[in-house]
Amino acid sequence: MSRSEYVTEGQEDGKGVKSADRLRHLVLHRRLKNFSSGAMTSLLPALGSIFLLLWTFWNDAPRMVILVWATVQVFQLGVFVIMDRSLHLDSAPYEQMRRQWRRILLLQMFGSTIWCVIFPYLAIYAVGLEIAVLGVVGTAILCGTLLVHRTAPQAAIFHTLTISSALIASAFLIASWSSWPTIALILTFAVALLGATKAQEVYFHAAAKAEIERRESANVVRMLLNDYEEQSSECLWTAGPRGNMRDVSERLAKALDRERRTLEGSSFLEMFVPGPERDSLAAHLGERVPFRDRLVRLRLNGEMRYWKLSARPREDGSMSGVARDVTADRLIEERVAFMAHYDNLTGLANRYLFNERLRSLTGEQHSKGSNIALFYLDLDDFKAVNDTRGHLVGDRLLREVGTRLEQEVRSEDLVARLGGDEFAVLIETRAGDGLLIERAHRFLSVVRAPYEIEGHTYRVSTSVGVARCSDGDCDAEELMRRADLALYAAKEKGRDNLAMFEPSLDRIARQRREIENDLRDALARGQMRMHYQSIIDLDTGRTTGFEALLRWYHPHRGVIEPGDFLSVAEDTGLIVQLGEWVIRQSLADAVAMPGDFRIAINLSPTQVKNPNLVATVAQAIHATNIEPERVELEITEHVLMDQDEVGHSTLMRLRELGVRIALDDFGTGYSSLGYLRRFPFDRIKIDRGFIADVASDLGSQAIVSTITRLADALGMDTTAEGIEDRAQLDLLRKLGVQEAQGFLISQPVLPEEIGPPGEECGIELHAPDPELGPEFLSYRKKRAEVAARRAGGAA
Repeated sequence: MSRSEYVTEGQEDGKGVKSADRLRHLVLHRRLKNFSSGAMTSLLPALGSIFLLLWTFWNDAPRMVILVWATVQVFQLGVFVIMDRSLHLDSAPYEQMRRQWRRILLLQMFGSTIWCVIFPYLAIYAVGLEIAVLGVVGTAILCGTLLVHRTAPQAAIFHTLTISSALIASAFLIASWSSWPTIALILTFAVALLGATKAQEVYFHAAAKAEIERRESANVVRMLLNDYEEQSSECLWTAGPRGNMRDVSERLAKALDRERRTLEGSSFLEMFVPGPERDSLAAHLGERVPFRDRLVRLRLNGEMRYWKLSARPREDGSMSGVARDVTADRLIEERVAFMAHYDNLTGLANRYLFNERLRSLTGEQHSKGSNIALFYLDLDDFKAVNDTRGHLVGDRLLREVGTRLEQEVRSEDLVARLGGDEFAVLIETRAGDGLLIERAHRFLSVVRAPYEIEGHTYRVSTSVGVARCSDGDCDAEELMRRADLALYAAKEKGRDNLAMFEPSLDRIARQRREIENDLRDALARGQMRMHYQSIIDLDTGRTTGFEALLRWYHPHRGVIEPGDFLSVAEDTGLIVQLGEWVIRQSLADAVAMPGDFRIAINLSPTQVKNPNLVATVAQAIHATNIEPERVELEITEHVLMDQDEVGHSTLMRLRELGVRIALDDFGTGYSSLGYLRRFPFDRIKIDRGFIADVASDLGSQAIVSTITRLADALGMDTTAEGIEDRAQLDLLRKLGVQEAQGFLISQPVLPEEIGPPGEECGIELHAPDPELGPEFLSYRKKRAEVAARRAGGAA
């Protein structure tokens, strides 16, 4: 683009060109340029026409006249050439161009006038061929306005009117009125030329206006692009037809950390790292198809960067577009992808990635016939580490466990942390069960090894469940279910154990699910009943209370003991509903039976967690109007271990109601003595484990004796559980135990099977076992005799 044309594009630039003069400036510039081009092109035909007329009329017209005419005409053409060469359109200001244009118009009108004079003058002398030559030259000069004056409408109109008038006059001079056809033709030509001049002028102005608008749009686009490139993080780029860089912007050079001159002409594709992304970009550039957000990689100063390119083809065969650095976004995406697939604490695969791999492997089994083994690990009592040592130590321990497990597998195997203290190891192998069990033992061993964390030594164990799929016999969910069942079985064995899945575990699980389903409706269907086992005073043999024991009267399985369904109730949360029913029903049965005895009710850990427990007991006491001191609630040490301060608060509120609290299974935990000091128990129930061998084992006798003395010192009563022979009754009484219960005394029976109070021994029981009943009755009779002698001696 010339400087003059650039100036016409708008802005005021010191040359005096304002926005309002753009169109006028461009029109004048193009008039001069086009007029100069047309005039120079017609210069040779004009000289030829002058020479032809001079040659044709040299002998017939006055030579001096035509010679002077020819000289003036050539002089006029020469002046035009000099004027045209004197003006440099690329740098001329607007006023200079306007003055030049006025001089050219005057010169052209002078030239038209010279032509106008010569034609009538030569017509006087024209005969024969001379008339034809005069007509041809006149017609050429007349029509030459389309070439010379097409962008100068004033000169074109003047030229057309003067030359057509001269030709009409010439025709009349040659043929008088008989020349009317020629005159009519000349007039037709004149009208057509005037119309063409007007049409050309309209088109000329429209083209100039469209050009101004195009340039203004281009200016706006260029301004916006420059502003966009300055303000945004994107760079403009252009690649030529051969893939070489063109018009390299300063921002692009800065982004590439190179000089513009070194980038200009260099290969656009060579900047990027080879790979599928660059190959795809090369295909788009080669086919010249538009594209958007094509991701490419490039290495700048040793650092990997990511760009997204967008481009569209241009008319000249190049491709232009923008480049955007998305390295930060890419790193965030990679981080998000990592977090979505890997555990943030250990760096192991998380549950999502584990499930994806598991589904992938089980899906490939049908085509590959591969075998998959899954090891499901759960740390034993890891919660205690977090509670006693803090979560920071717990997190360090989990990371170390993950590292040890990864060191025990192959690179193609997968170790995952599924959450909390649960881990999984997924391997593809055809090894037999023996090798899988050996691998599981190895996992147990590495987890069991001591951990050195911040100068302290920690130990933790794990339980491992092992399951496998062979040749597509199960899917992902089934394999996970098998491993879960195996882990459950391992935990049932105790800490630091493993179990391999076997069909019997599946049967047990199905039975458990059936129990769970039936248990949900058992209360509504009236299938739950309370049995009661008597508690006797060892000194008198009298019945002092009953322990309430729940039984499930299943329509198909018969009577189900609590041990077969209470764990399911605990796991499903049904224990709360069952426990509330037991409390209400036991108290209702107690007030319905004759006698002033104590009723003992067992509480589960989940019940103690329930904030409604105290209210439930209070409502049951109020509904039955039973004396609160007749109600004794039994809890185990596990309740206290799980609840701590919550359990202590609940026990205190129950004590405020007036009920009694008993510690069941005493001696089986690790902190029983500490709990006796911290919690207000009314009774200690000595675990049956110390009672079984008490008659023959001195150690058991010493333990029982110690417990009774301790309880007596703390103001607590004692009850021995699991009495099965007469010798135990006599010995326990001598060791200081106050009460006892067991099958020797009575089997648990329905409330309607409990007889009325006897005259001597309190409430009689219809003992269902005839072999044991007589022994206890004999003991009670003897104790009654002793009591009678005491009474007689006292009298």
